[in-house]
Order: sequence, then C-alpha cells, then structure tokens
Amino acid sequence: MLAGCFTWTEDTHGNLQSVGVPGMPIWQSKTPPAPMTPSEMGFTPEEASRISGPVLVEPPISPNTNYRYRYYQTGHNNCLEDLQKMLADRAASSATGPAPYCTDHPSAPTMKGSGLIL
Repeated sequence: MLAGCFTWTEDTHGNLQSVGVPGMPIWQSKTPPAPMTPSEMGFTPEEASRISGPVLVEPPISPNTNYRYRYYQTGHNNCLEDLQKMLADRAASSATGPAPYCTDHPSAPTMKGSGLIL
C-alpha cells in the first residue's frame, strides 16, 4: 500500500508549474508563467494606456496575504527608487522571505494545491 501527500502549483491560466511533496518540488516547468498585462490585472484600457515601465512586485509577508503590484504612470516611474527604500527598510528590520523587485514582465502568483493519496 502507498500513501502520502503531494502538492502542485498552477499559473492563472491553469498550466501546471510544479509537482512534488510539501516543501520539495520533484518536477518544475521549464516554461515561466506568462506575464500579466495591465488589463488582466483589472485596469481599464484607458488606465492601461497611461502606465508604463517597470512594475514593483511586493511578495506576500505572510501566507494569508497576496502579492501586490505597483504600477506607475508614464513619465513618473519611481520603481527603482521605491525598491531601494523598501530594501533599506527590510534590511533595517531584519525581514526574511522573498524580497520585493522591479520587473517589466510581472507574472501572476501561482495557485497552490495539495492532496493526499491513500
């Protein structure tokens, strides 16, 4: 008889990204999740036309919170400056976990699932 737990992650389009046991992926996709466009993040076409440049991605600080994405208006992109401030605050507070970052191609956070085989 075989019993055990397994976990998996999917991108927002339902594509499998990894499979494994809790805390240790056994298989990971070589294809990164597709970048999210501003319209997929809930911006209207008019709002999306006014933003450009890197996006500040703030990973969750606890398992019960979500990723946060800070978009900037064209001509007023302060992503790198805001990131430097956040990293300095993070170092001063000895925070752990994933660090915030700036990217031109933000991807949606993966969805996690788990199961038990008896």
